[in-house]
Amino acid sequence: MSSNWGREIAAVVRKEARCELRARSGLITGFLFSVLAVVAVTFASFGLKVGGSLASGLLWVALLFGAVIALPRAFVAEEEQGTGDLLRLVARPHAVYWGKVMFNYVQITANGVVLGTLLVALLDLKLAAPWLFMTTLAVGCAALAGAVTLCGALVAQAANRAALAGVVALPLLLPLLALGVGAMRASLGDGTVGGSVSALFGLSGYAALALVGGPPLFAAVWKS
Repeated sequence: MSSNWGREIAAVVRKEARCELRARSGLITGFLFSVLAVVAVTFASFGLKVGGSLASGLLWVALLFGAVIALPRAFVAEEEQGTGDLLRLVARPHAVYWGKVMFNYVQITANGVVLGTLLVALLDLKLAAPWLFMTTLAVGCAALAGAVTLCGALVAQAANRAALAGVVALPLLLPLLALGVGAMRASLGDGTVGGSVSALFGLSGYAALALVGGPPLFAAVWKS
């Protein structure tokens, strides 16, 4: 990657951070939804022993819906504010894509760490394999950031773009959800480490596909 590309990507990340700190709409909405989902599950399961598979599923559902609410804003806001055309003129498509994916990755990973900590604490779960828990979270958040950012770009110029982003993203994210639950369940005390590691390989393949295949697809959509 040339230094010019690096500067363009860094500029896009800084722009996203400043816009989000100014508005805080996507970050706060997605974070509050995810936290409320975890707290609601905790109340619903009060007095019950929640297993690792169920806890893993609850965490990934909260993460997935939080991502679908917040991350497409990276492109939807450009069209709503009329800054998309200027961005097309001053930055190359791949730099725009990677800048937005990196910013979204930081957002969703921070959200995942907070949710995971809350879930483990509120449900009194024991981490049987902390390394597997953190690795699954890191890889899964990369896959989420790549896939949902691309979905946001695909629908950014549509009329009902906010609702359409969720409609487009959810079917694509179902395999990620299944792989994420399978990869994390052993770290929370259910299943075998070998089975979860196999699911983690699948999750890594999904993340690689989203991040490697995303830029050329995005370039075709962004300049059209």
